[in-house]
Amino acid sequence: MAEKSAPAHDFAGLIDSLGRALGDARLAARAGELAAARAPDERLALARLTRLAEIGAPAVVTALGDAESASDLIFCLGSSEVIGDFFCIKGDRWLGEFQRAHSAGIASLEREIGAAFDVPKDRRTAAQTLAAFKRRVFVHISIADLLDRIEVSDTARLMSLLADVCIEHALKAARKIMGPRAAPAGDFCVLGMGKLGARELNLSSDIDLIYLYDSRDAKHGPVAAARLGELLTELLSAGCFRVDLRLRPGGRNATLVTSLDGALSFYQNYGQTWERAALLRARPVAGAVELGHRLIDELSRFVFRRYLDFDTLRQLRVMKRQIEAELRSPVLIERNLKLGRGGIRELEFIVQALELIYGGRDPRIRTEKTVDALQRLGANGYLPVERAQALARAYLLLRDVEHKLQVVAGLQTHTLPAEEESVRALAARMGFGKDDNAAARLFATLKKHRDLVASHFRDTLAGGDDAQPPRVTAAAEAAWRAARDPDAAVIYLDALGYSDPAGSVAHLEFLARGPAHAPASPRRRELLDRLGPVLLDEMTKLPDPDLALMNLASFIGAVGARTSFLALLEEHSATRRVLLRLFASSRHLSTLFIRHPDMLDTLVRSDLAQVRRSAVELHREIGEILAVCPDFESQLDALRAFRHQEFLRVAIADLSGELDLPAVEQELTTLAETVLHAALDLARAEVSTRHPVPAGLALCAIAMGRLGAAEMSYNSDLDLIFVFDHPGGAASGGREAASRIVQKLIAILESRTREGYAYKLDLRLRPSGNQGPLVASLDGFLQYHRESSAVWERQALIRARVIAGDQTLGEKVEAARTGFVYGRGLRDAEVAEIAAMRARMEQEIGAENQSQLNLKQGRGGLVDVEFLTQMLALRYGKDCEVHRQRATRRLIRALGDTGVLERGAAETLESDYRFLVRLENRLRIESDQPAWAVPTDPASLTPLARRMGFDGADSAHRLLDELQTRRARIRVLFDRTFATEGARGR
Repeated sequence: MAEKSAPAHDFAGLIDSLGRALGDARLAARAGELAAARAPDERLALARLTRLAEIGAPAVVTALGDAESASDLIFCLGSSEVIGDFFCIKGDRWLGEFQRAHSAGIASLEREIGAAFDVPKDRRTAAQTLAAFKRRVFVHISIADLLDRIEVSDTARLMSLLADVCIEHALKAARKIMGPRAAPAGDFCVLGMGKLGARELNLSSDIDLIYLYDSRDAKHGPVAAARLGELLTELLSAGCFRVDLRLRPGGRNATLVTSLDGALSFYQNYGQTWERAALLRARPVAGAVELGHRLIDELSRFVFRRYLDFDTLRQLRVMKRQIEAELRSPVLIERNLKLGRGGIRELEFIVQALELIYGGRDPRIRTEKTVDALQRLGANGYLPVERAQALARAYLLLRDVEHKLQVVAGLQTHTLPAEEESVRALAARMGFGKDDNAAARLFATLKKHRDLVASHFRDTLAGGDDAQPPRVTAAAEAAWRAARDPDAAVIYLDALGYSDPAGSVAHLEFLARGPAHAPASPRRRELLDRLGPVLLDEMTKLPDPDLALMNLASFIGAVGARTSFLALLEEHSATRRVLLRLFASSRHLSTLFIRHPDMLDTLVRSDLAQVRRSAVELHREIGEILAVCPDFESQLDALRAFRHQEFLRVAIADLSGELDLPAVEQELTTLAETVLHAALDLARAEVSTRHPVPAGLALCAIAMGRLGAAEMSYNSDLDLIFVFDHPGGAASGGREAASRIVQKLIAILESRTREGYAYKLDLRLRPSGNQGPLVASLDGFLQYHRESSAVWERQALIRARVIAGDQTLGEKVEAARTGFVYGRGLRDAEVAEIAAMRARMEQEIGAENQSQLNLKQGRGGLVDVEFLTQMLALRYGKDCEVHRQRATRRLIRALGDTGVLERGAAETLESDYRFLVRLENRLRIESDQPAWAVPTDPASLTPLARRMGFDGADSAHRLLDELQTRRARIRVLFDRTFATEGARGR
């Protein structure tokens, strides 16, 4: 837009008038130059400056004498009629007001708002006192805002603080005016709602209030409370703040003041989604604030549902459409910063929707403030961090523009101006300057931020009537229509490709009918009939459609066919696909969901969750979660819930192909270490509350097996050894205290609560095995491995790693481990001993038959690879540190790199081992038990083959052929290597 200056004759006339009022034409001309350069409205600036000069020229001469002060004064006068009018009212005291405001910052403004003042008992004088106080502070805040002395968030907070103080003084005045007649009202609280409740008040906002009382006087209490509310409203509305009471329980048709019991009854019986959203920002601001907090606390379950209430999205969407319908014109929708496209209300709806959906399960995201909520939603994984930050920037920009619109005349406007001159003035107030392109830059910036908000609003709240339903096959439609006719449904399920249609038909019927105790509402029936065929179709594309249907039916039976859950599945196709993939892949994870349906939010957030998480992130999160738990039992549940949710995150990423095998193992290892660290801290703290723990007691946990090698699989036990040290020695009470801590740790991890158990522990690898003490002293650990350590114990210690506890003690243990394992090589007889031990394991616990293969202990299984590589590590690790690898794949590569294994043989061995481990993971993810049995019959093997990526009718045969080929290759290398190494003559 091209800049339009004030008409030359107008502008010159205003300068002449100012010159006459000042008696100094040159000073007036200088003021004219400043107005042309800085004032958003040059004529307004010069007109108000002239009026001030007419009141008292010396003050204006003084103000214009300082270049910075003069420029800022003219900028403020040209920005706001309210500021100019206030100065004129102040007469010859205006300059002092400006100077105070000109130098004001956050601290001085807070002191000004908090300064004590007395409100007279006379009603008229009381109202005037409140209005004058509010107007003065409003002007000071406005000047600080215009001159960038404070941030936009500070402006909103200070205006909210100003409102809080005015309400408190008005309430005291009302009680003073009523005298003894106010007493029957009892406790009287003013709740701030909306932007006031969130401490985000505009420069010219209404204040949304709810009046709440609690009186023992059933006869006179309601009358006194109503009169108190009326008088309070009157005092505030007389030039102080505009009061809006429409958010009170029952709205316009209800009494002005609500009793606590009445408010609780209303919300619990008649409360709607919009009222839940409104209560997110409720805050007691004056009077008996403890009464307000009591209401908010008791309504917590109404506002924050324990289950994921995705029907909230539909209801918020309806509210938004109603708002747009009120705007009518597409032009107004675009120009309205609050209610229009990409505006403040859309952004608030995004935040409120996420808080309402997830806040019941995660108190960390509950907050009244919009920017704070965005930060928490990002920090806790409900929004991508970058998106949360971008939305916060958009919100602050929109609120800043809103302030700059309202500061002009003190009106509650949210609409961008249509006139070119007004647009130019807005750009200048916003700090974009007064050049020809200033308005274009402002609108480009606004468009970028509003487009972001509109896009995210569409992603979050759009759907329903706007969404295109997925296409379904005729067979799926027919199967769903026949769901209540088992004989017909069997035929259609068979046509769809379900392998056990006779067994699955009962699950389909249950899915269609729903739980007997919860008959379907019309909306639920409508959702089911749209969604049912989609589910049947999508399950046919999964590894085990029958398992998916069974688990989905069980889940519906556990949670009930909630409309909100069905709405989630319909509107969130990504969540639906993740859920069905999980149901088709794992009985264990499905059971986890069925027992804990509130974990559904982990699935919903799977597209937002970080695929990889560092140990630092996990430690911080579990620390924050445990810190807010009220008691030890809650901490046990929280620890398990955290473990289950993170376990689920890894499984979802694995099943969707976002994590490769090494990454899955590392994530599962990091999770186990995090939970163990937290559990050890809990155990020590809990023991110390009941028994003395000697000062200086050091305790550490040594991970063995796959945990030690950082190669955890699904549902692996934690193989651990515990070592303690104490300056006073084993007889000083250190062993007893350490044993108590470890026993408590075992209970923390293994005992079942309503959230299940965290991990199972295996302590059999400790010195002397099950016959030895639960916790070994450092001296005892060192002595045992110096004198009694067998070859298999050296072999087990290859993968040992200190993962929790005292760092200094851990370093001593690690140094000793290195010496025990690699202090000498391996004799030929010991090579033969390892081979013999492997043969016994195969014979005793690796048995196979025609119906199943043993993936771990069987011929050519995982143990072949582990024994082979560990034997070579013991053989050559003494002289070559590169062979001292804990992880099997790393050890294979090291052996190939150094020529101990021929490079091609090492690469083939690594590939074969990776295949076996991946197959084991696909077996283990299906149940909550270690699993090594691979079925050989095609019907049982086909789902596993599909999970491994083998498609087609012959998938089971191809998987079995590949498995047998790889196992045979591993055994050939095993036999050849042991034969060669056993004959070297060492």
